[in-house]
Amino acid sequence: MKTLAVVMLMVLLPAALVAQTQHLKFKQDGEFASLNESTGPNSSFNLQVSRTSSTGSGASATLSYLATSLAPDFSSFSFDQIVGDIPASSFTGQNTQHLVLAFDTSQLDPATSFSQSCTVDLNTFTEVCGPGPQGQINLEFRENGAQRTQILALEQVTTLGPTTTRNHQKSDNSSANAQGTVFGAPVVGSNATVGVNHSSTLEMIVSQ
Repeated sequence: MKTLAVVMLMVLLPAALVAQTQHLKFKQDGEFASLNESTGPNSSFNLQVSRTSSTGSGASATLSYLATSLAPDFSSFSFDQIVGDIPASSFTGQNTQHLVLAFDTSQLDPATSFSQSCTVDLNTFTEVCGPGPQGQINLEFRENGAQRTQILALEQVTTLGPTTTRNHQKSDNSSANAQGTVFGAPVVGSNATVGVNHSSTLEMIVSQ
């Protein structure tokens, strides 16, 4: 049902809401870590952090976070979305065996990031958006090697309300375990991945 609601939202939001206002694009070329976590029957989040060059922990990094939630009575759909540049010191570790993310989203630079929280009434398809979530994200990723994959060319385009996110990924990946907290909520995630991006790109177009 949550997937259906997202599709309906993408298709039925009025075209009048669309007018480009911000365009962010990042080259991801180095170590990364990602986590998919279910937070309830109709809610989950996806988080990815990646270095923007392969020069080790001194490289800059980008953070991508998307949390979605569908009301129990299916009357509304909510999402939090963050994409932006973060300091090099926020994503540490010499290789994919052990990577650590420690960042406070209140420190995002508006010039190089975007953050919003939106709720859509699924009866009227009216949308209300405001500032995105602020707080600490503290995650530790440890590679477990249970599964290894290689992505040669993955293209993903996601449209939620006023934002379109485009992700082109080429990477070597390994399964991992994650633990820590995201905005104060504990995470013990086995559905995590670490790896190395090879000239991947993350792009966001924000409209209103």
